[in-house]
Amino acid sequence: MFIVTPTTVEEEIDKINAQVEGVVTAGGGKVGKIEKMGKRRLAYLINKLREGSYVLFTIEAGGAVVREVERRLRVLDAVIKYLTVRLDEDIKRLDKIKVHREKRAARRGRSRAEGGDRRGHSQAEQMPEAE
Repeated sequence: MFIVTPTTVEEEIDKINAQVEGVVTAGGGKVGKIEKMGKRRLAYLINKLREGSYVLFTIEAGGAVVREVERRLRVLDAVIKYLTVRLDEDIKRLDKIKVHREKRAARRGRSRAEGGDRRGHSQAEQMPEAE
């Protein structure tokens, strides 16, 4: 994600996006999506500016490509802030949690289908016989 000055025109933002996309693809990475989020108020003053235009890039690339993108963003005058977040560890962790939940749900579904309750007793064991 990076923030450009609010006075930057759309064509200039598109040029920056094309430049970043070119660096990523030239380095063997893939651009997942480019999302222009528009002008938003900044949390604090940056270079005496109160708002900026936000742009979000989702990419898959190696460390060298990310370093080059950061270097390019650092030297552009229109870019006032940028932030790079690594998601691969979070995605692995979320996938592991998802698999665990699916296994647990499958076990629960099996025990309920057999007629058991939470303690593992079948319904026949729970009901006293009427005489």
